[in-house]
Amino acid sequence: MKNYFLPGICVGLFLTVSVFAGEDKDWSGTPQDKFLKSEIVQLYQCTSCHTIANRGGTVGPILNLVGNRRPKEWLQRWLADPQEVKPGTKMPKFDFTDVQRTAAVGYLTNMKKTFRTKEILSENIPVVEKGKELFEDFDCKACHRVGEEGRFVGPDLTWIGNRKTEDWEKTWLHDPDAFKPGTFMPNFHIPDKGVEALAAFLQTQRGQANDASQQWEFRTNFFLGNVDKERGELVFKRFGCWSCHGESAVGRVRNPNMAPDEMMPGLKQVGNDYTQEQFVARLKKVWKVKALDATKPAPPFFCPDYGNHMDETELNDLYAYLKSFAPKKSKWKFK
Repeated sequence: MKNYFLPGICVGLFLTVSVFAGEDKDWSGTPQDKFLKSEIVQLYQCTSCHTIANRGGTVGPILNLVGNRRPKEWLQRWLADPQEVKPGTKMPKFDFTDVQRTAAVGYLTNMKKTFRTKEILSENIPVVEKGKELFEDFDCKACHRVGEEGRFVGPDLTWIGNRKTEDWEKTWLHDPDAFKPGTFMPNFHIPDKGVEALAAFLQTQRGQANDASQQWEFRTNFFLGNVDKERGELVFKRFGCWSCHGESAVGRVRNPNMAPDEMMPGLKQVGNDYTQEQFVARLKKVWKVKALDATKPAPPFFCPDYGNHMDETELNDLYAYLKSFAPKKSKWKFK
C-alpha cells in the first residue's frame, strides 16, 4: 500500500459519514424503515454510528437484523447501560425514559428475518459454498469485516483461515459463551452440519480480499489525517491481531493449553522490547506457542508469518501503532 499524503480531516466526519449498505433493497414499510424514521433515531442520532435500513454510520454494528441475534432482555440491559454489558464499548449511555427504552426495544426485536439454515444445508452444493451462504444468511458482516465489507465490532475475518484452526472454529461457533464467558458474540444455536459448513468456509479466508481491504483503508485514512499509528490500527484489525492479543493490544485472550497460563500476551511493551527491525523480523516467522501439556491438543491460536504478507508501509505503520502504547522509559539523572 503506497503511503500517499492526504490532508487531515476531522475524525468526527469519518464517524458520521453515511453509507448505503443495502441500497439495492427497498426497505419501505419494513420494521427497519419504521425504526429509521422513528423519533428515537432522530432524537438520539443513532445513524451516526449504526446502519439502519439503507443509511447510517460505520462505527457500530449494522442493526437491520439485530432481532435475530439479541433477545428482548439483552436489548433492555444494553440500552440501560452498555458499559455494564460490554466494558469499554464505544456505545454511550443515553438518558432514555422508560417509555423510550421500551419503544426502542420493541423496534429492535422486530428487526429480523427467518433464517434459511435447513434450506441451505439441504442444497446439493459443496460444503464451503453452504458455509458462504450461511455466513450471508446469519448477517455475520453486521459485526465482522471481510475485505471492504462489514464492521469492526468483532474481529476482521479477512485472514481468519491463517490464524485459527478449523476445529477451534467449530468449538467457537457451537457455543461462543462456553469458550469465552460474557463474549459479545451471540449464540445462534447453529446445527452441527451448519457449524461444519461455516468453519469450512472461514478456513478458506486467507487474504483473498486483502487488496479490497487495503483500498478501503486508504479511503478511510483520508478522514483520519493519514497518521502512521492510525493506519497501523487498521492493519492491526485487518490481520486479526486483536482477536488473539485483545482490543488495543491488552492481551488476556484465552488460548487453551498454552504455556504458561493459557492466556495470549498483550503487546503494550512492543515498542520497548523490540526495535522496528526486530519487530519486522519477528513478524516474518510463524510463531508456534508452547503447550502446557504435550499429551493434549496443541493451543489453537498461533501467530502466522504475517510479515510476509504486509508491505513495508504496513509493517512500519503497525509498529508505530503498537509503539504508541509503550510506557515511556524513565530517565534518571544523578548529580
